[in-house]
Amino acid sequence: MSRVLEALTLGDEEDAFGRLLLDHMAEGAGDPVLEFDDGSTGPALGPECFFAEPEQWPSAERAVFGHVRGRVLDIGAGAGRHSLEAQRRGSKVVSIDLSPGAVEVCRRRGVEDVRLLPLAAVDDSLGVFDTVLMMCGNFGLVGNAEAAAAILRRLHAMTTPQGRIVLDSVDPYVGADADEIAYQARNRARGRMPGQVTIRIRYGERVTPWYDLLNVSVTELAQLVGGTGWRVAQVVEGEPPDFYAVLEKV
Repeated sequence: MSRVLEALTLGDEEDAFGRLLLDHMAEGAGDPVLEFDDGSTGPALGPECFFAEPEQWPSAERAVFGHVRGRVLDIGAGAGRHSLEAQRRGSKVVSIDLSPGAVEVCRRRGVEDVRLLPLAAVDDSLGVFDTVLMMCGNFGLVGNAEAAAAILRRLHAMTTPQGRIVLDSVDPYVGADADEIAYQARNRARGRMPGQVTIRIRYGERVTPWYDLLNVSVTELAQLVGGTGWRVAQVVEGEPPDFYAVLEKV
């Protein structure tokens, strides 16, 4: 691995997410903690979600997955559940994650082509794809509006004329409590999108670096994709505040 890529992926002491997945496969995992840059904390998403079989997925997730076809790029593959289902349906899949532990879990579970690679390093050296998956909140890995536009344009150049992006997000305004509303106001004052959160995951003695995750509403998603060569072709409402969407080329 080049030094540039090595700097963008996680060292063992930073790979809280990967260790969580590995522990779940082995003897059972503890509880991960989500830390926010305002000093607040809460439970992070447990490992069971990343190992769920298709029949356990929310109905909206199963519905939107019906749009997956052809050669697939799975961004932030985690434990590989979407990659494995796409493989089962006959697709060739390239799965990427910046977590060494997640990559190892994917390999053990049967993902055929999984690579230690962050979103920032994705380029046309991976080839051309028919579908890009940004599931389990991984559309949020774009981080902010400016980066979203650049990434969407890059994915546009890496996909076939009929290419699509299948994603999900959390509408940050649905069910927001007082603390979340205050965080959104703080974001607006700093020139950030309201649903942009700066977080890290702590698990045992391991903790990820701080990173930005962008949660958007359906309206904001449509605004973000404008001018990037994509349009929101379909929205499937999940359990609020979750929703799923399919982007197609303009």
